[in-house]
Amino acid sequence: MPTVEITVAGRRYPVQCDEGQEGRLKRLAAYLDGKATEIARGSPQLGESRMFLLAALVVIDELFDAYDEVQQLRARLGQEARASEEDAARVLERVADRLDELARAVEGA
Repeated sequence: MPTVEITVAGRRYPVQCDEGQEGRLKRLAAYLDGKATEIARGSPQLGESRMFLLAALVVIDELFDAYDEVQQLRARLGQEARASEEDAARVLERVADRLDELARAVEGA
């Protein structure tokens, strides 16, 4: 299991990750570092643990917002799919009715 050294709020941390996940871990750490740095700039008197807590809460808030948006999009896609299925069913019903009319006309001829 590879170990990656990440830096968050000016401190270095060795972190293990799955093989092939080193780049992702570095990107995640860079994102967290950006949030932590932003919070530290806004409130320099904060202790390190409180700064990390606030950074984690900000990231989790973003995650929950993204999750809510995904749920809304899924619901909308489901509604649109149902509407499309209903539209397709109506078209097929009209086609079937028309074919029945044509079949009766052919039989009567």
